[in-house]
Amino acid sequence: MHDDAARWDDRYRSASSPDPLAPEPLDTRTDLLGLLPATGVAIDIACGIGRQSLWLAQRGLDVVALDVSPIAIEALRTAAAEAGLAERIEARPVDLDGGLPTDPQTADVILCQRFRQPSIYPQVAERLRTGGIAIITVLSEVGAESPGPFHAPSGELATEFAGFDVLYAHEGGGVATIVARRR
Repeated sequence: MHDDAARWDDRYRSASSPDPLAPEPLDTRTDLLGLLPATGVAIDIACGIGRQSLWLAQRGLDVVALDVSPIAIEALRTAAAEAGLAERIEARPVDLDGGLPTDPQTADVILCQRFRQPSIYPQVAERLRTGGIAIITVLSEVGAESPGPFHAPSGELATEFAGFDVLYAHEGGGVATIVARRR
């Protein structure tokens, strides 16, 4: 965890205060917004400085925000307090290489933007309540100029979430995204 945390801490030290931002693809697909619950629990995996955590909390969800960087977590806590959302966001430093923490045990929304850890896909699937929505975006080999070890092979998200109702899926330009609802 030390190497990952130190690397991400260095990156986030100079980050500006986060503004709430809808996750990919919800930033452009407003038809999907109505599918998200306005209450309940959300888990934001690898939340960084928390743009999507703030956005989810503004929508009315209670958010558990997880990231390896203590600097990013502190930035999110500060931003949440300034926005009057501190009661809605529990920000935790967590090394996700060991998987998701055991709580919360269930969630209505699980968000993971730009972090690929295939070993947590089954945990995401298990944690979502029936009707819960997963929003996952990862780097992809599909359309990538020079794919590396953090790029998902073609079809990875579709395969991992095959038992879900797929509301949106896209692969291209070096990115793969899926929005899927648990049956």
